[in-house]
Amino acid sequence: MLKDKKILVLLISFLLVLTACSQAGEDDPRDLADQPYERQEFLLGTLVDISVYDQGQEEALDKAVDRIEELDGIFSMTNPDSEVYAINEASGKEPVQVSDEVYYVIENALDYAAISDGRMDPTIGALTDIWGIGQEDAQVPSQEEIDQALPLVNYENVELDEEAKTVYLTQEGMKLDLGAIAKGYITDQAKDVLVEEGVTTAIVDLGGDIFLLGSSSRGPQDNWRIGIQNPFDERGEIVGLLPVMDEAVVTSGIYERLITGENGQEYHHILDPETGYPFDNELAGLSVAAATTMDADALATVLFSMGLDQGMEYASSLEDVTAVFITHDQEIYVSEGDASEFELLDESFDFKGDSLD
Repeated sequence: MLKDKKILVLLISFLLVLTACSQAGEDDPRDLADQPYERQEFLLGTLVDISVYDQGQEEALDKAVDRIEELDGIFSMTNPDSEVYAINEASGKEPVQVSDEVYYVIENALDYAAISDGRMDPTIGALTDIWGIGQEDAQVPSQEEIDQALPLVNYENVELDEEAKTVYLTQEGMKLDLGAIAKGYITDQAKDVLVEEGVTTAIVDLGGDIFLLGSSSRGPQDNWRIGIQNPFDERGEIVGLLPVMDEAVVTSGIYERLITGENGQEYHHILDPETGYPFDNELAGLSVAAATTMDADALATVLFSMGLDQGMEYASSLEDVTAVFITHDQEIYVSEGDASEFELLDESFDFKGDSLD
């Protein structure tokens, strides 16, 4: 099963604030802005929710869901028929030929691994397996188990052959876990299917990896307004709003997929490939808006792993990317140049804008 770093549903990560006018035609009396065509399925180990706001485009939902199921089949870590499963089974033995899509996602994952100095590492599967966070058998592993898994985590031990389209994990026991990027890619692919079918306004939500197609259902010039989850409160409680249009939003946070150790300490799901334990820095939550969900997905992990100072600096260097950082001290920072877009709603938080001073 594809590991999902945001296994909880939409209400944990975001509240979509949708106020709207009718787009329905004469043959459908309902207000599509308030009652869009919608499909919900449990796929990729998470809740998939797709809403379409174009009249007469209900069938496009089926095609988008079919595409998600198809891609789940090739990116799954546990399905013996999947390409990722085959790569992991052949670790230390031989290269595996893969589809263009799998090759493309792995290639991008390795690029982000290099950008983050290995803090987002697609070979982290040996560690995610022993933690099992998000699974029924999740538990805090022993130090011995972590010590045995750590040498198997090294993105530099992945060999790609572009001409042959092969992927080789050079050390036996290595495992790819593409949970930090593949779900974003699949979200983009589902969105592309809708566009090909003529859909102009839609929300594609794969367990918190969200693409908001077109402008808001309120009208052609209106932004969607995304509610940013309060990482210290109940699900659906938001700290502010971020306007977006025709782009993706993805979040990471310490409040998702928690497990508790024997000492009562809570552990979140974003594992540090260097220590084998969850990242421990000043960040409690992070939301990223970008042109593609794959980039937003990967950047959510990359920026979280960097921490506040380095994460802010890197996010501010990127075009068409907005990052909202929430610290344990209830301070909110927004990447440079984007602070004016964020609207604070919870006055118990200290909005710092794009200043780290």
